[in-house]
Amino acid sequence: MPNLARLLNSKAPRPHQLVFEICREIASNSSAIEQICVVGGVVRDLIVDREPGDIDLAVVGNAEQFALALAERLSAHTPKASQFSTFKIPSSDASDTPEIDVVLARSESYESPAALPTIASSTIEEDLLRRDFTVNSMAISLRDSDFGNLLDPSGGFADVIRKQIKIHHPDSFEDDPTRLFRAVRYAIRLGYRYEKATLTAFEKSVEKVDLLSGTRVRNELLSIFDESQAGDILREMEQQDLVAAVSPALRINSRSIERFEQLPSNASLITRLSVLTFGMNADEAKTASDRMEGGQEWQDGIVGMAKLGEIASVLDQESLKNSEIVDILNGIHPDTIAAYILVGPPLPRRSRMSVYLDELRNISPEINGDDLIEIGVPQGPVMGKLLDLARRERLDGNVTTKAEELELVRSRLPNFLLS
Repeated sequence: MPNLARLLNSKAPRPHQLVFEICREIASNSSAIEQICVVGGVVRDLIVDREPGDIDLAVVGNAEQFALALAERLSAHTPKASQFSTFKIPSSDASDTPEIDVVLARSESYESPAALPTIASSTIEEDLLRRDFTVNSMAISLRDSDFGNLLDPSGGFADVIRKQIKIHHPDSFEDDPTRLFRAVRYAIRLGYRYEKATLTAFEKSVEKVDLLSGTRVRNELLSIFDESQAGDILREMEQQDLVAAVSPALRINSRSIERFEQLPSNASLITRLSVLTFGMNADEAKTASDRMEGGQEWQDGIVGMAKLGEIASVLDQESLKNSEIVDILNGIHPDTIAAYILVGPPLPRRSRMSVYLDELRNISPEINGDDLIEIGVPQGPVMGKLLDLARRERLDGNVTTKAEELELVRSRLPNFLLS
């Protein structure tokens, strides 16, 4: 195998080079570390002259001790441990150090399709063979005695040259169906094609997505949203029947993807979900949202958009008062409304939504509970009704000052007390 030390020292960004040199020093001075390698995407990206991202390190030996020593040398926070003997060192803006994952070199076995793996410590070569695709299954040694040596037990270097996505064995996707999402991500990001047997295995395994938990599906979708070519990845997912495999109720059309691509990079998750799921009915939205097992953001983005779609036509009525617009839109997340403005039909409803977001939702009465107490209003439900009355009349332009609000309340007070 070739030695890629020159690649590490010339192509890697300076913060990466610093991490590699520190790894070399720690390994040289610790009897608890048998081998340390940079693995996965960084190796692939350096070979194809792409800017590498976060750093993955595989350790044969005491991975926790190594991670602690590395974090200390980098003046970073204490590594966070996971259940799979992985230790995450957060990135540092001060030093431009990328995020670092330190993993115990391990083998994996799966009791059933889509089950979480059972792990055992192993060699670097075995660790590489448990990974998703051959192009992500290369390592470069950072140990002083063989610094720069490439480890490539599955022929990943050749597959990089061929520009193909290839799995290690026919059951790879069934063992872990999240690899289906990653195959699409890498194919689009790198501009690679699927190796023939890999494509066959992909097509046979799509139905296994149904075995994944909502959490695992959500995490894959979030990773896709972070990609610079997320729209193309979503199109490829549609082409490969992967969207329907997540949930038959989940429908993403080409226009929604186009609008999704126009969103700014800082668009909220609710906005992204609302744009992508525009046009789904309430039943479809609930089914898709339940499949994701997500929190309020997923509910607001998917179910909220369907709810808004069902009531939006009312906003086209010319006779609507401002208070009625607020009644209709209150309870819908503002990001969902903003998404509808972006993707909805060019009807009066869109301008009404814009007025709601820019003005109406922020209008409230000047009077408060203390003011009502001063004029003799008893505490309780009556007070809330009067404040809401003042808010609605201000929205509709019938009162414009605090004095007018108080006069309104005085004029209605007897009726409320009798109700």
